[in-house]
Amino acid sequence: MSRKTLTIVAVIFVIALAILGFNSYLILDSIRIQQDVQKANEASIQNIQNRLGNIQNDIHELEKRIRYVESTSVSQGGNLSSIAHQVSIISETSSDSINKIDTLNQSTFSTIADLRDELTAQSISLADNLTQINKSLNSIFETQSSLEDIRSTVGILNSSLEGLASDVSNLEEIVRDFLNQTPANVYEASHKSVVVIRTATGQGSGFVYSSHSHNMILTNWHVVESEIDIDVEFYDGTRRKAALVGADAYSDIAVLMVSNTPSDAKPLQLGDSSKLWIGKQVVAIGNPLGLTGSLSSGYISQINRLLDLPPIIVPVIQLDITIAPGSSGGPLFDLSGNVVGITNAGTSVGLNFAVPSNIVKRVATSLIEKGYYLHPFVGFQAYELNPETIRSLNVLNIEPFQTGLLIINVIPDSPAARAGLRGGVVTQTPDGSPAYLARDIILAVDDHPTLTFEDWSAYIEEQVSPDQPITLTLWRSGEIVSIVVTPTFRQLYQE
Repeated sequence: MSRKTLTIVAVIFVIALAILGFNSYLILDSIRIQQDVQKANEASIQNIQNRLGNIQNDIHELEKRIRYVESTSVSQGGNLSSIAHQVSIISETSSDSINKIDTLNQSTFSTIADLRDELTAQSISLADNLTQINKSLNSIFETQSSLEDIRSTVGILNSSLEGLASDVSNLEEIVRDFLNQTPANVYEASHKSVVVIRTATGQGSGFVYSSHSHNMILTNWHVVESEIDIDVEFYDGTRRKAALVGADAYSDIAVLMVSNTPSDAKPLQLGDSSKLWIGKQVVAIGNPLGLTGSLSSGYISQINRLLDLPPIIVPVIQLDITIAPGSSGGPLFDLSGNVVGITNAGTSVGLNFAVPSNIVKRVATSLIEKGYYLHPFVGFQAYELNPETIRSLNVLNIEPFQTGLLIINVIPDSPAARAGLRGGVVTQTPDGSPAYLARDIILAVDDHPTLTFEDWSAYIEEQVSPDQPITLTLWRSGEIVSIVVTPTFRQLYQE
């Protein structure tokens, strides 16, 4: 009886331990799958473990009591029966615990299965969503590529339209010139605004200007140079004393002021000289040889010419119109009636010139506001490169057809010197012949090519002011580089 009882107890104990181990395994597996399930089951598992612990304690106590009964007396059968009854109760309790564990295991397995199914469904849904997102991204990328193509096409079309608009504007101006205006029309509309400038040493021409005041007169600097007593004669013969507001020798421009002008001597408008082209018809009104109100008509021969006529440094318009003494300072018109220049020089061989209106506008505005005009100054000397110059200088390190402005000298402490521009080096060939090594050649200023001094002067004088940085593109010892130069101002002309 006692061995059977011990066997039963041992079996119960082993079963309990096996169940406990299996349950622990399930719990660990559940932990890996879902943290929430672990938290929900921990309390139940702990309760079962406590109860199993109590069962173990009871079994140990029972064993002790059995051993005690066996060692003392067989007469303790009644006590053994009581113990057996307690064991039976414990067995029933263990059976109930096992049933609860089975129920808990089934519930746990069911929960785990549900979670796995849910995770599988979510994985499938996530995969579908990722596939859809990839398709959407591919579609977006394709759309972006199409938009870039469209932008590029629109940019090309815009450039074409801008060019077309410019061409249309030029054509409209040409048609207007030919159909709506003639030199006679220009004369009729403007001759009353042209004046005679009289000084102690001679005379010239001028015209009523529209900036700031109707009493301003524009003319050439050389017409009123060093003059104190200046008279202005209008078309109707009336005269006014004039005061010098300001003058600039480098552009040959002067501004005078009179007390009043005839009411029908309207201020003339300055046009845009950048729209001039070779062959464009123009009209001049002046007073050649004292013959007041004379009209001349002709064409533009060339633009951006540089005169070898100090102190003039600005580029001028070359004309085939005769500019006789007395006409200097008069207006040069296009056929729309806008002033596109001031006539300033003529030669005995028929070459005549005018200061472009865009330069006149810059200079006259400053003369009226400040009494002077400051020209930008960079500070270098250069040769225009062409095959003849390269051959005559025997430049050793450039191609025979290289173009640009070859710097031969840099003025110390000038903007060019501070920017690091370098003049060429005089050397000789192995046989002792004179030669030259180029170091810096100016190819462009602010991306405007500088093949000639005219190119340089036209841009600098019309677009640049002192303290305005410019970017020079250079050929420098065989490489193309860019440097920034900040011009200062040219010292005012001293007679």
